[in-house]
Amino acid sequence: MKIKAVYLVLFTLICTVILAGCISQSGEKNSGMVTNHTVNGTIPDVSSMTKSAESEKKALVHTGSDETDGTYYNIRIVPASELDKLQKEMGQDEYLIKNDKDYVLGIVSSHGLTLRGDLMQIEKDTGSTGKEFDKEDVVLHLLDITFGLDNSKIKLFKSDKKYQFWLDGYYTDSEIAYVKNLSIMFNSLSGTTEFEDEDVTLGFLQSNYEVIPYNYYNIKIFTEKMLQQYYDDKKKDSDHLIKNKNGILIGVVNDDYIYLVNTLSEEDQRYYILKGLLYSMGLHGVSYKNKESIFYRNEGMNRELSDLDKEAIKILYGGGLKTGDTLETARKTFGLST
Repeated sequence: MKIKAVYLVLFTLICTVILAGCISQSGEKNSGMVTNHTVNGTIPDVSSMTKSAESEKKALVHTGSDETDGTYYNIRIVPASELDKLQKEMGQDEYLIKNDKDYVLGIVSSHGLTLRGDLMQIEKDTGSTGKEFDKEDVVLHLLDITFGLDNSKIKLFKSDKKYQFWLDGYYTDSEIAYVKNLSIMFNSLSGTTEFEDEDVTLGFLQSNYEVIPYNYYNIKIFTEKMLQQYYDDKKKDSDHLIKNKNGILIGVVNDDYIYLVNTLSEEDQRYYILKGLLYSMGLHGVSYKNKESIFYRNEGMNRELSDLDKEAIKILYGGGLKTGDTLETARKTFGLST
């Protein structure tokens, strides 16, 4: 039913902007164009369509009869990275389309409509789970996945200013797009800390700013030799080592960075970036009973956050807990016996 509603909303939007285009082309002054379009919905992820030869052509919807001057209304579906570029080149008659969480979904004008192809992923990351959990179950899961390994006290991201991802080393456009989606996901769960979700710092970072604009979270992807050199020369006592199933070192994670080797598959790389980020957020524990959780004891069995994981993170970053809280303090906060 939700998907049907999404298509209905999209169809209504397209009809509206096409009508506006027709009126504009006919010369009427009052086109009825609204400057702040909001779409509470999404469409299936069709970004892969842009890889085909047909993506070089614009999708066209005819707005007049064969006897007209041949005017067409352009409808395009593009990758999110392409939409970012188009935003910087918007004309006076072009307007952003946003959802209820203020994420940019596309650009509309009297002559065309451009939509990003990953709208389904945005809805997945920002929408409600549709499931209801008992609060005590969520809290107990939170305590399991927070306190563990070396984490006797909670250590959260700062909330004094925005965080921003900083990619360094052998990164690609794929990693850039992925961490932008991570920003969107994190912001949908956090009520305190926030990530910049429209831009990523790339390459060498100047360290001599008078005022550093962000709290940076560094994702460095480099060779096995460089990782081993870091481990031998610069490793900190607080670093957490990431090893594969064969016990080989593939990464290092700490409060504000994760370093990974560049020999991982794209799937593994995304998994360890997410796991590293979660570790840096203060989630060091393991779940022994929630088999859908990314924190389940079988490492790598689940590669995305479960609905229960997301609800737990909402509590962790909801403002009720703070850095330095112990397990006993946290249990008291939630009214649990200690």
